[in-house]
Amino acid sequence: LLENGAEIDMVEHFSSVLPLFTLCEILGVPPEDRPRFLTWMHYLERAQDLAVQQAAAPITPTLELMQFVQDFNTNVEEMFDYGRTMLLKRREDPKQDLMTAIARAQVDGALLADEYLDGSWLLIVFAGNDTTRNTLSGAMKLLTEFPDQRQALIDDPGLLGGAVDEFIRMVSPVIYMRRTATADTTLNGQVIREGEKVIMYYGAANRDPEVFPEPDQLDVRRANAGKHIAFGYGPHTCIGKRVAQIQLEEAYRQILARFPDLKATGEIEIAPNNFVHAISKLMVKRG
Repeated sequence: LLENGAEIDMVEHFSSVLPLFTLCEILGVPPEDRPRFLTWMHYLERAQDLAVQQAAAPITPTLELMQFVQDFNTNVEEMFDYGRTMLLKRREDPKQDLMTAIARAQVDGALLADEYLDGSWLLIVFAGNDTTRNTLSGAMKLLTEFPDQRQALIDDPGLLGGAVDEFIRMVSPVIYMRRTATADTTLNGQVIREGEKVIMYYGAANRDPEVFPEPDQLDVRRANAGKHIAFGYGPHTCIGKRVAQIQLEEAYRQILARFPDLKATGEIEIAPNNFVHAISKLMVKRG
């Protein structure tokens, strides 16, 4: 329980558990196995941080670092072994879950090769967690910065559906994505040749003043908030979009109902990650 004035990193803990356990429910992972996903995610994210640090300034090998590398390899191997075992089980004994759908998917009449199963498993485990988690934490920070908007949601929870998109628009948890042009084209006067690489920065698009008036202002009543492209667009739209929206809406509903005076204290740590806006620590308090 939070006493007035007490600080706790509750939001980040909650936001790390919610998407992973929701994903496990959809996949069909037994409850007793779900804590293992939190451990695997810890090592995947920590490895990203170390890679960024190594690129900036080579890290001198230490016993601690070597132990981490060993533990990382052990956990990643365990994660893939678990995925392969479960997916192969679903081929033999199908269930009503996402794991069965992946395991029994066919391309040109043939089941997916093992390497595609590995890739699908990694993508789902990683992508099904990071974005929802960081949007949830980022939203708590925004509600502190815009107390009038927090009060509007408390007064009228019916606004939460649209507010979910507004939070995602402002947080934009995925920073960029690269695409390859398949044909010559011109975009806003810029010539792009076939085969050229194009970097899309989601945050820039989601704060485009030509689309979103006063883009740096949180507005839970924004009529076109759903026009953000944080989930991608067209054939690249995230397949977990609706799941993420449902999770976030219910999470905000419960947090605001139980802790209407919850606010960030200003103490925040952003992980050194240039691909995902990753909040590794966000302290909050009541009152």
